[in-house]
Amino acid sequence: MINSLFGQFSPDTIAWIPLQIISSLAATIWLFFLFPTNTFSGRMFYVWNKIRFESIKILFQNTKQNANSWTLILTSIFFIILSINLIGLFPYAFTISSHISFTYSLAIPVWMSVNILGFYSAFNSRLSHLVPQGTPPGLIPLMVWIETISLFAQPMALGLRLAANLTAGHLLLFLLSTATWVLSNNITLGLLTLIILILLFILEIAVACIQAYVFTALAHFYLDQNI
Repeated sequence: MINSLFGQFSPDTIAWIPLQIISSLAATIWLFFLFPTNTFSGRMFYVWNKIRFESIKILFQNTKQNANSWTLILTSIFFIILSINLIGLFPYAFTISSHISFTYSLAIPVWMSVNILGFYSAFNSRLSHLVPQGTPPGLIPLMVWIETISLFAQPMALGLRLAANLTAGHLLLFLLSTATWVLSNNITLGLLTLIILILLFILEIAVACIQAYVFTALAHFYLDQNI
């Protein structure tokens, strides 16, 4: 039982197995459904294939030709984050994507990879991005520092955005569910808070999907900047 507001974010164990490992393994199972196989068939598989293809089409509709090799990696990241976010909405499930240790472990390697690739393939072009076009000569040293700080802030913002949005949503769900339980003796107030809780839960499902898309879309944007 959760006794504090932030208790839901504390890692726990089931049969001596950390919940974050169980959550990660459950999310990874989704990867087996990313590609057509003879194992799965029928109407449900057709619907899943349609969702998968439409998601990939939206994510990579403006992908450059030389960035196609990254499509599989970014698609995998998208579905892993999406499944972890959705699993975290189940009662007593552990939301690993609300911890910056997880989000940064995704954001920093992706950011480093695309930037190393960018500097390796077009070093002069990447350096030119540190000085915006039309910058007065006297402001060039200052702009280099600003652009460098902005560059290194990208993975920090990428990981923090995902963790902060999910944490805020889960805190609201906890507060409203507690209020619903406390006010359950009053039919009118209890029913009102229950309706608000259901609407908020639907909103959190949308947020879980949107945050997975935003993370992948920003990673894709950084890739386009470097290729």
